[in-house]
Amino acid sequence: MEVKCPHCTSRFNLPDSLAKPGVKLRCSVCKTVFPFAPESEAVLPGEDELPDMQERPSGGRRKFWAALAFILVCLGGGAYWYFGERHPDTPPTEQELAKKVELLTMRNVRQYYVDNEKVKGRVFVIEGRVVNEFPQPKELIAVEAAIYDKNKKPLATKTQLAGTQLSLFQLQVLSEKEMESFLNNKVEILANNTNVRHGGEVPFMVLFYAPPEDVAEFGVKIVDVKDVPEAEK
Repeated sequence: MEVKCPHCTSRFNLPDSLAKPGVKLRCSVCKTVFPFAPESEAVLPGEDELPDMQERPSGGRRKFWAALAFILVCLGGGAYWYFGERHPDTPPTEQELAKKVELLTMRNVRQYYVDNEKVKGRVFVIEGRVVNEFPQPKELIAVEAAIYDKNKKPLATKTQLAGTQLSLFQLQVLSEKEMESFLNNKVEILANNTNVRHGGEVPFMVLFYAPPEDVAEFGVKIVDVKDVPEAEK
């Protein structure tokens, strides 16, 4: 059955088995969430609209999304959406977070500087890989990196979803906006940071632009991870 997005009018094929009133769909082009209605009479997006990313896929990546069409898992009439899960109002305690990420480890972590004229200074790069040692698959792993002065006072901190890394050439020639767009590209994150099975690895990279001259050390830790829904395993 053909379904039309009420927001951007993109058209996609929906399997007849999923064409049930009330089932929520997500447009793979503009990311609008809307309920399926017979004869494509979908309502306009409301508060369930997913957050926009900094870059919209085009060309080959648009074809990738069109092939995916709608990513949904029906669970008793509801649906699970990547990047659409509501975060709890109260952040987890340190003990809860430690338990949540206890079997995620990091390897090949390193830092270095790269000269970049567009940034008008050096770029401080922290990169590495996260390994899933949990017996079950995990996804949407996030890390937090920080830089400190010689007195261990934090100069800056930054949280980043894992899944992407830039080449040395890209670090040298791209602008800050272009680099951030690349590191937060949903296509790359969905390709590398979902359904990470036991023993699987996810790359990460965190960038600090024109950092202070008194950076003496850095730190990086895993701050979030999601369980993979049963239907996706």
